[in-house]
Amino acid sequence: MAFKSISVPAIRVNDDLIRIVPNSFMYAGGEGEITVRSASAGSGNSETVHSENAETQISRVTFDVYLDADLDGNIRDWKANIGTNTIKVDQQNINGDSFIRVFPGTSLMNEVERNASADGVVSLEFEGDAMIIQ
Repeated sequence: MAFKSISVPAIRVNDDLIRIVPNSFMYAGGEGEITVRSASAGSGNSETVHSENAETQISRVTFDVYLDADLDGNIRDWKANIGTNTIKVDQQNINGDSFIRVFPGTSLMNEVERNASADGVVSLEFEGDAMIIQ
């Protein structure tokens, strides 16, 4: 049986469909890092201690877009919506299976450099609450 990769997702920011540069979408679910340390009892007797690092439990969504007048206004609005943007990513597969991920409570966190040129792209980086799988 063959599987279809996640390669053509629809990206919605606050329910607005955004046209992205193909193959530019990346995400982190906010699962965070695990810190692994060694606890020693001497004479070669040691055990590992595993700890969740809550500081790294932040989701991240990045993608590139082509700049147009509407998008330029959206960028300004997304920057103003601190901690309140919601990003929804979905892809419908031919067999009817859906890939849906929601990233709530995000901020557009990078200083957005608008590359206004014929072949320029603009990179957007959102971070926020942990990803929700639907």
